[in-house]
Amino acid sequence: MGEIVVWIQKIVKKLWILGFASALLVLSNVGARASVLLDWNKAPQGTLQSLPGDVYTTGTDFSGVKVTVAGNSADNPFPFGPAALQTPAITNTLFSGGTTGSSLSTVALFEPTGSSGVTFTINFFGFKQGVKDVSFTLFDVDANKHGSINVPEVVSFKTAGLTLTGSADNVVSGNTVKGITDSNNTGASSGDANVTVKSGNMPLHQIVFTFSTLPAGIDALAGFSIGNISFTPVPEVGQLAIGLIASLVGCLWLRKNRRQRASLIA
Repeated sequence: MGEIVVWIQKIVKKLWILGFASALLVLSNVGARASVLLDWNKAPQGTLQSLPGDVYTTGTDFSGVKVTVAGNSADNPFPFGPAALQTPAITNTLFSGGTTGSSLSTVALFEPTGSSGVTFTINFFGFKQGVKDVSFTLFDVDANKHGSINVPEVVSFKTAGLTLTGSADNVVSGNTVKGITDSNNTGASSGDANVTVKSGNMPLHQIVFTFSTLPAGIDALAGFSIGNISFTPVPEVGQLAIGLIASLVGCLWLRKNRRQRASLIA
């Protein structure tokens, strides 16, 4: 009977070692998921891919991530770029945010009635467990003079749990940013209308927000851009976690069985 107890003890020891090794593999998988940067300078420059219904998308420009821009009949975001550049477009000529390089720029004509804004959706569909620590900057969320009327630009986030930080030419209230004064589109002081957007450690699969203007009874032309987007994929522990749990359950069961056998021998 003593040989059986010794044999069980050896099995338990091996299973604990296996469980510990599985835990190390899980942790190593977590550490391997480094931060990802979506760099607009590495994407095809120019107008985004056009879809039916006033919708534009980055398509397959980035692996696992798709940015979609959708307008409507009262908010036409497409024909108003300079030098025949149709927006939304990846370009370095419209808004710089005080930085160098390209960004995703959109210029829209907002009509005074029927306006609901242009909707932006950042889908992290290629990551099954979602992403965390998302960070990017919006450039040139300010207010613009149309004749004698000052028309504020407004960005409203529908995704909860984000931290928004404005700058000199805008103000943040809850999940909304409103432009208050005019800022340069490029060059000196163009960063005075930037807005930083960050998420926390809670996994998410998409970020949705709208860009619009406060109705002023006139047609208003307004624009802004989205800077590079960084994030960290949430690890897919998958079979490693299952193996770890199975190993630990097995160890606990054998340990209990060993104690029962030992009490019978005693």
